[in-house]
Amino acid sequence: MRTLADQVREPYRALFSIRELEENRTVQWMFGAMLFFFFLTFSKWISSHAITLQTAYNGTALCWPYFQECAQLYFLETLPYGYSQSTLYMALYGVMAAIVYAMWKRDWMLAHALMLPLFLWKVFVVFVLHYTIAGPYDYYHLILTAALLFIPHKEYFLKLLFVLLYFLSATTKFDASWTLGTYFSTLQTGLPLFPDSLIPLFTNLVIFMQVVGAWFLLSSRMRLQRTALVFFAAFHLYSGILVYYHYPSIALPALLILFGPLYRYTRPPCSRRVIAGWLLVFAVILFELPPAFIDGDRRLTLEGNRFGMFMFEANHQCVIRTTEYGNDERARAVQNVTAAPRSCISQRCLASRRVFEERGTPVIEETWEIAAAWNRCDPYVELKRIQGRCVESDRIALTLDHSVSGGPFYRIVDVEDACVLTYDAFRHNDWITMPPEAPVLGYPLKDEYRY
Repeated sequence: MRTLADQVREPYRALFSIRELEENRTVQWMFGAMLFFFFLTFSKWISSHAITLQTAYNGTALCWPYFQECAQLYFLETLPYGYSQSTLYMALYGVMAAIVYAMWKRDWMLAHALMLPLFLWKVFVVFVLHYTIAGPYDYYHLILTAALLFIPHKEYFLKLLFVLLYFLSATTKFDASWTLGTYFSTLQTGLPLFPDSLIPLFTNLVIFMQVVGAWFLLSSRMRLQRTALVFFAAFHLYSGILVYYHYPSIALPALLILFGPLYRYTRPPCSRRVIAGWLLVFAVILFELPPAFIDGDRRLTLEGNRFGMFMFEANHQCVIRTTEYGNDERARAVQNVTAAPRSCISQRCLASRRVFEERGTPVIEETWEIAAAWNRCDPYVELKRIQGRCVESDRIALTLDHSVSGGPFYRIVDVEDACVLTYDAFRHNDWITMPPEAPVLGYPLKDEYRY
């Protein structure tokens, strides 16, 4: 007589293709690599204030444009206000430890079941609770983990998706920032280890390899396959000079597991069970498309930029000026620090601050400068940062001057009251202007690379 556990176990094994986990060494190693990146992700998030109740209360929650009320879902508190966030992440740490034990015991169904809550929590945070907490490396992680957990023919689709992600990453590089190499030539430090004269050679080589060469990773011809493997392994080790350990920690282990010593040519499967895999491939491509349907240059306006792969699409400098009227409490709070020396918070530097009265109304003028290539000067981010203060203010005027990869500063935002603005995630927003309507305000010096 079948027990209740058997009645659950057999459909679960069939639904999630657990047998592939039990029998395929490549898939097993990928399972461990994805678990490792969950550890890296949660070790960063455990101390972050990004999705805490305090962030919701002070109006600085940064939600996706398609769900701008996400702060209503915040429920965690972190130190010094409470222990709930660290408690949650230590519970997830316990789950990760249990997965390691299940893997050691070769109980792959249990390991699979335990990884599901890790995956669902990360998806919830990345696509519901916060707009900028994740980078393209997190998209890599979630896409590969989805293939690992949910679809049949796991090895084939893991390989295909990994190569497809290289290809999609190249689509943001069809611009002077990469074809002419201005991303790096306009940095004070240039391209690591190589002279500026070689920058266009290397940037175009990367584009070619991501567009064309990456597909040789799937080849049955071992010489071509190994050449592509060596190139991309060297590329990720080199890129770590700029991006440190985090991005190579998702890309390099997956590259070596899928295309290294365990590699075997995998023919495209032909059965009805491939439908789920091709649907995932289609969803990944679809996620890349929104910027293509929004008018304007995504590098300058940043509209739709965080859909799809957006790493190293351009470097950025900007000047943000706000004029805040009627916020008596904040005017008193900053009055005593207006003469303080230039101060920086993360990559944002306060260049000037002035507090005065205009017809009896307190006015705070602030100028912030960002000369760190990694900070994208997103008008939506600046808008939400300002609108958190709108309850206490009569109005807040905003200008944003933006330079991309050494180009001119364009005044892409110039509004009298940012508090009344709205933002559409999937269409161009009229309050963000583009050349030639956006005036040129000047030209930048070489900026800094800060990660």
